[in-house]
Amino acid sequence: MLKSQNIFIWGDIIGIMFKKIVFWCEFPETMDWKKAEKLVKGIPLEVYIAVKSLKEYKKYKSKTKLPVYPWPVLEKEEGYWFSGFTSKKSIDKLKQFKGIKMKIDLEPPIPEWKYGTIRIIVYAIRKVFQKGENNEYLKEVIYETAGKGSGVVTKNVNLLINEFPFARWYLKNQGTYLELKDSMKKNYMCYTTFAGNFFRPFIRLYLKPFTKFAVKRNKDVMFSIGLIGTGILEREGIYKNVNQFKEDLQMVSDSQSEQVAVYSLDGILKRDNPEEWINAIKEFVSK
Repeated sequence: MLKSQNIFIWGDIIGIMFKKIVFWCEFPETMDWKKAEKLVKGIPLEVYIAVKSLKEYKKYKSKTKLPVYPWPVLEKEEGYWFSGFTSKKSIDKLKQFKGIKMKIDLEPPIPEWKYGTIRIIVYAIRKVFQKGENNEYLKEVIYETAGKGSGVVTKNVNLLINEFPFARWYLKNQGTYLELKDSMKKNYMCYTTFAGNFFRPFIRLYLKPFTKFAVKRNKDVMFSIGLIGTGILEREGIYKNVNQFKEDLQMVSDSQSEQVAVYSLDGILKRDNPEEWINAIKEFVSK
């Protein structure tokens, strides 16, 4: 393998080095921020932390020197993520973050039952036949939160929209798709471990051409990979070892995307060998 400042050459595969690493942090209350700061030293990064209010965001922001930004989430009873199925009252909670750089997760409401691969597939199929009643309202509030609601353009705001790598018509029906405007940026959730190790090769088979095509359409698109640790559903599949993680880093590098998002920083700290996971990332970062 030959490395240069910005390019990976591995056999016939040509990828790029990442200019920035984005970390998700879903459980900031579990973080040892001092340990995290030492661990990621030297990596150009941003961290998006899951918070339920502006007050909560400011609390965690004061605990670390890392560049942290809000990732607004709701109570589980409200659906946790944002979609057209979210109530207007819950959608309005985004307004408190107006003018702040942040990430918004567009996903159907969190299921009330315990996560299982078959259950989540059935859940996704059922959503094909359901339309979010607040699709338009969600779009209006997101644009307003980004400074677009009254026609005012806030150039400094970088709103990261998090979506599934699914067909546009499917996402639009649920209010989990958004047309980008001005400084908005899109991230696709490309989690190869989510459904367990048996399905991982098939998911990667789909995501490899998807990521390359997405970059051809939009050079600023991002992809998030994982999972290194479980999320809010508690039973999602995670990487068995760091080599699986490197395969997904390579997949995104091959797509020519200049950034990658990693789920998650808190997940890395909970592994037995957090340094090994960070060192894997450093192999793909521009020097």
